[in-house]
Amino acid sequence: MITRIEIDGFKSFENFAIDLPPFLVLIGTNASGKSNLLDALNFISVAVIRGVDAAVAEVRGDPRGLFRRRGDGTRADRMSFALEFLLAELPQGVPVHWRYEVDLSWAEPEDALEGIVALKQRLWGPHGNEIALEISPELQTRLPKREPGLLELVLFHKNAGPVAANDRLVLRHLWDEFARMRFLHLEAGSLRRASELGGPSHLDSTGRDLPNYLRSLARETASDNLPLGVLGEIKMHLVGLVREISDFQIVEDERRRDVRLEFSSPYEKGLDAEFASDGTLRMLAILAALHDRGTVAVEEPENGVFPERLRQLLRLATGLVTGGTEATASSAGEAHRQVIFTSHSPVVLDAVPRENIAFLDMTTVLEGGVASRVSRVRRLREDAGAVRVDGERWPRVTDSELDGFRAGVEEPV
Repeated sequence: MITRIEIDGFKSFENFAIDLPPFLVLIGTNASGKSNLLDALNFISVAVIRGVDAAVAEVRGDPRGLFRRRGDGTRADRMSFALEFLLAELPQGVPVHWRYEVDLSWAEPEDALEGIVALKQRLWGPHGNEIALEISPELQTRLPKREPGLLELVLFHKNAGPVAANDRLVLRHLWDEFARMRFLHLEAGSLRRASELGGPSHLDSTGRDLPNYLRSLARETASDNLPLGVLGEIKMHLVGLVREISDFQIVEDERRRDVRLEFSSPYEKGLDAEFASDGTLRMLAILAALHDRGTVAVEEPENGVFPERLRQLLRLATGLVTGGTEATASSAGEAHRQVIFTSHSPVVLDAVPRENIAFLDMTTVLEGGVASRVSRVRRLREDAGAVRVDGERWPRVTDSELDGFRAGVEEPV
């Protein structure tokens, strides 16, 4: 589970930092940095698993455009990320708090095309102990003809040098944390599509392959006592959220070689996904992701969803996440569930505790006397609490600002 994110030089972020609870809703107006924050997380997670080139292809913008644009029109040449984790499933005695850092730059290497180059990565333990994660150009030339993920150099190639057993265990669990991150910007057309038998079993960012994803979740979590696994819970929650639906089935069709969803209502059965409402399909995809392991980030879950149902979904998500304590990390033997939503909906303010909400907006900073616009994140002020809090860079969000958000009023630029 991610407990903190720091970003500098990526898109709209300058010395940006945010602490993450297990459940967090990012609110703010358009172009405040909410989607950029998810892009940053997506970018670094893909870079770690599949390499920088793959990461560039996953996020919005061209490679040079990922570097922050300054007020004078120039772009930064470096970007850095730091993520702090509470790792689950580690054996007794192995620390669970770790900090991963990586620095990247825009460069024109000799005998290579210009692009984003990883300079340095580090992994720090709770007592300042460091696990060496050297990025070796010599090693990369010995790898297969593709770009490796940033942690692949250390984990899976003998040429990376010896790694202590406990260090390798920590790296393996860190790898798993990055691999379990999912980023959803759901599209109705993708959610309606059937999956191919034998096709992908993961849910892509648009919601494609939802039938196979549900089938995979059911098989992974099934037991003698729960033959449907988490699918039974997903059905129960969907029926509670969408009263027009009384059940759904995953239909495997050998003749058509596909897997599709069929819904039942109090009035008819066998309702194909093509005829289900956008809101029903979105709710089902979000519920499926909430019952999976790892970190899931969902953009604007309110799209196509009635406000009262959104309120129920937010409260449900609050109860499904893992508690963010060391005791939780080392017990139960299960990976964490963590949820990040972005939203424009004022319903969030009524349904989610203030400590689980962060407000993003744009502000102006001076760089060498030149004004630049950057994203900032602020916590909501506690009831009758101080606006300025020691250790926080920016003032907390006032009630008058929240009233403007409720009313759909933007602050002047």
